Amino acid sequence: MSDQTLNLTQLLDTFQLFDKNKDGCICANELRAACQKLQLTIDETRMRDLFRNRESITFDEFRQIMQEFGQHAPDAYLHETFRAFDHNADGFITAKEIKKTMKRLGEPLTDKQAKDMLKAADTNQDGKLSLEEFRTLFNYITQQATTPPLSPIAPAPNTPSKKRFSNPFKSQTD
Repeated sequence: MSDQTLNLTQLLDTFQLFDKNKDGCICANELRAACQKLQLTIDETRMRDLFRNRESITFDEFRQIMQEFGQHAPDAYLHETFRAFDHNADGFITAKEIKKTMKRLGEPLTDKQAKDMLKAADTNQDGKLSLEEFRTLFNYITQQATTPPLSPIAPAPNTPSKKRFSNPFKSQTD
C-alpha cells in the first residue's frame, strides 16, 4: 500500500472515533466533523448526494469517500490521532494521557503499560512524546497492521498473568 493512502485500520479507527452513538453508521454531521478534523474538504453538493433519502452512511461508504482524499489524509490522520492523545494540548503526550486515551478506546492499560508504551518511542528520554516521536511509533504501528508492535509478552511460569508489553524498538537480541 502506498504511503499516500490511508490503510484500512486507520479508516476503521477514524470511523469509530466519529461514530459518536456507536451505531455502526455516521450521519452527515459526524462525516462533516471527521472531514474537518482530518483537514479534508467535502463540498455540500457531495454531502447532499451522499445523504439523499437516508440519514447515515456505512463504513464501506465512508472508506470510499476517505480514499478519494488519500494523498492528504495520512498526515492529517497522524495529527488528529496525536491531538486525541494530547488532552491538555501542550504538544506532548504523557503516560497519563496514553492511559486515559486507551481507556476511552476500550483498551485499558496499567500505569506500567502506559509508561512502557511511552518509553518505546521516547527517543530523547524526557518522559513525554513530541509529535515527531509519536510519528515514529505511529508509523511503526500502521506499517505493522498484522503484528502489533506493543504485543503482550507471555508471563514467566508460575507468575500472575498480567499483560506486559515489549519495546518494539529493541532488537530481539537486546
